[in-house]
Formats: sequence, C-alpha cells, structure tokens
Amino acid sequence: MRRGLAVLALLLSGAALPAAAQDPSLSIILQNGIPRVQVVALLANGKFVGLMRSGFPLRLHFRLELWRTRATWFDQYASEAAWDVVAHYDPLADDFVLLRSNGTTARYATAQALGRALEIPYKITLAPKGAGRFYYLCRLEVSTLNDTDLQELERWLKGEVSPAVSGRGDLGDALVRGAQRVLVRIAGLPRLTLEARSESVRGGS
Repeated sequence: MRRGLAVLALLLSGAALPAAAQDPSLSIILQNGIPRVQVVALLANGKFVGLMRSGFPLRLHFRLELWRTRATWFDQYASEAAWDVVAHYDPLADDFVLLRSNGTTARYATAQALGRALEIPYKITLAPKGAGRFYYLCRLEVSTLNDTDLQELERWLKGEVSPAVSGRGDLGDALVRGAQRVLVRIAGLPRLTLEARSESVRGGS
C-alpha cells in the first residue's frame, strides 16, 4: 500500500516538474542584408552557470565568415570578423559580469538575466562587395577559463599587451589570430561548439 502511494505521489509530482532545458543553438539573422548573430539557451541547463559559480569564467569566441556562392568548383571565401565575450561570477558582489571585446562591461544580478543578455542578437558590419550571391557562416566556441586566463583577457580587453601573446608568458595555448588573441584551452573542462549558416544575400554591383 505504501509503495503504491509513493508511486502515485511521484507521478503527481512529475506533472509539476519543469520542462527539459532547451539545447543551446546559434543562428544568423539577416536584416536588410546585415547579419546579426544570436546564441540561444546557452545557460539553460545550468552546467556553465555552475562552473562560473565555482570560479571558472566562461569565454565565447565568435567567428563570422562571408562566402560567395559559385556554380562551379568551391565557394569562395570573402572576409570574416571575430569577437569575444567573457562572463564570470563575482562572489563579493554576488552577481555576474559580462565583458565584450568592444570594451563594454555589464553586471547582472541573476544567471537568468545574464542568459537573456547573451541572447541579444549582435550586429556585425560585414557586407558583401561585388556582384553575386553570398552567405554567412558563423562558428561559436564556448570554453571555460582559469584565473590566469581571465586576467590575461581582461588586460587585452583594456588594450594592454599580453605577455602570452608577446611570447614572454606561459599560458600554453595562447595563439595569435590577426588582431584576436585566443587565450584558452583548459583540458578536462566542458567545451561547446555551435555553427550556423545564413540564407543567401545578393551582393552589390
């Protein structure tokens, strides 16, 4: 009898359980031919939020490429843009800090508010040049940072020279990629890669 009641209670309580977390996704929204990159539900399952609360900042590295469609042979690479976003938890203030590579910093009281901020589409000025049909490809790499990586990235966002980039540091996998400095590869910590392709857009004459 007790077992039957326990099963019944479990079934009834299941109706009140929240829906399964949405999987993270990446999309490219075209408005008047201008791309806006949007990531959705990145913090929905709580995994990255837990890591941030445990002292591991989150790094989002975006790379948006523009390609020209060709009827024969392979599509032609045209240009690209790359940018970084870093989020971390501040235990003293009990809030979340969001830093972008354009120099802006914002604070959010809850992980839900941070998640909504990350979902705001990011406009990129990367327009086709010349006639033809074009499309955009975007790749997002999400990884975690340690304290040293965060300090290096904050210095870079402020325009200071990074010891790892200049060759005097020992960050390990710090790389130079044009003006962007890739500062993270932490073995054993969760990583996520998302990709998206836009609809085609016509270039100018």
